[in-house]
Amino acid sequence: MSSVAKIWQCDYFKLPLSYRLDFALSRHGRVISLCEVRCRNNSIKKYPTMICSVSKREKALSLSDCTGVTSVFLVQWTDAVGFIDFAVKPDFIAVGGRTGDNRRDYEDVEILCHYSVEHFTLVDVKVEEVEVKDWAAEIKQMIAGD
Repeated sequence: MSSVAKIWQCDYFKLPLSYRLDFALSRHGRVISLCEVRCRNNSIKKYPTMICSVSKREKALSLSDCTGVTSVFLVQWTDAVGFIDFAVKPDFIAVGGRTGDNRRDYEDVEILCHYSVEHFTLVDVKVEEVEVKDWAAEIKQMIAGD
């Protein structure tokens, strides 16, 4: 997250779990955007779409409506970093999630938004400068209060 925040010339802070999004981005103390972050261990070219739950998008749109700032979906793949505004209509909606042995409980299958990776705006950051687990580690540290 720090690499992208540096490019966007903003600060970021972890949001409480009740917000259902990961970060708020700010400049000069004013929130400029809300952000959901995903880290993937595959190339941007491996799958034609990136998914998020319909309920996640609904919460992002609600927060944007309430605050007047955009909510973005920021994804780091092994070879690219990109984002899309949650206000952009998904390419399609489908049922999906974990099934079979991967399924943890009945909530693992849900309605998902599919965004074509071609619609993501790529961020000009060298992925090799950003460790794949960078954001996940930052999130864990922020939750733990380190």
